[in-house]
Amino acid sequence: MTVTPLPFAACGPEVLFRLEPWSHDGTMTASQMPLGPWLESGRGPGAAALAVLVDDVLGYALVATRPPHHWSVSAEITLDLLRPVPASGSVRAEAEVVHLDQIGGFSAGRVIDDEGRVLAVCTQRGRYVSAPGVEVRGTAFARPVGSDAIVPWLTQHFVGGPEPREAPDLFGNPLGNVHGGISLCLAALNAAAIAPEHLDIASLHIVYARPIPVGSHVAHRVKTLHQGRGLMTVSVIGEVGGKPATLTQAVLQPRDRGAQEPTRTGPGV
Repeated sequence: MTVTPLPFAACGPEVLFRLEPWSHDGTMTASQMPLGPWLESGRGPGAAALAVLVDDVLGYALVATRPPHHWSVSAEITLDLLRPVPASGSVRAEAEVVHLDQIGGFSAGRVIDDEGRVLAVCTQRGRYVSAPGVEVRGTAFARPVGSDAIVPWLTQHFVGGPEPREAPDLFGNPLGNVHGGISLCLAALNAAAIAPEHLDIASLHIVYARPIPVGSHVAHRVKTLHQGRGLMTVSVIGEVGGKPATLTQAVLQPRDRGAQEPTRTGPGV
């Protein structure tokens, strides 16, 4: 398969979440971002803080393999958190392609903290779409007041209640649709909003049923599927015009009390 040049699309989501330009060594795609109060949801940074970074790195690994005049769009993303996301410092995400076919591909990656510890593992199933002449849009967008603190701003304006909210241009990807990482972030924030204080998101699985053009009005319908003392599952459906656009299942577990490094024994370790 012919590989075409790959630009870094510094659209609104990348700027708001302060992602650094990715690197690609022919096998591994990587990027990183700083951590800070702009990623705080009121419960500390969590899965929502990593959503755009994870989608970008997994997605660009697949975009790097796209046929000429095509792009890769997210069909599914999984994100499993292994440790709490730190409140400061930075995180690095890296991903590689595991499988390719004529429809698209599958990539897998991980998120690492400043000390080299794995915070999360993630996968993406992508699909190639025809995109002749697609332009990588720059950073010229109207930034709403307060959106520098991106997660608090999203929490204030897009979490709670089923009322549709307009997806602004700064949510867009190079195709003019809402960035998959933004949809994942909003799903995580809406799921966490109905959970007890002692539970945090441990895993997310999102399916992208249809694109959400910027300017559309998106409603999030949140439902508790199960709630016990130590486990909660939540469904978050993002709807556009009454039709499902994103379908997310979140699993929440008790807040981490201090992860332990695995004991390594046996041959070859």
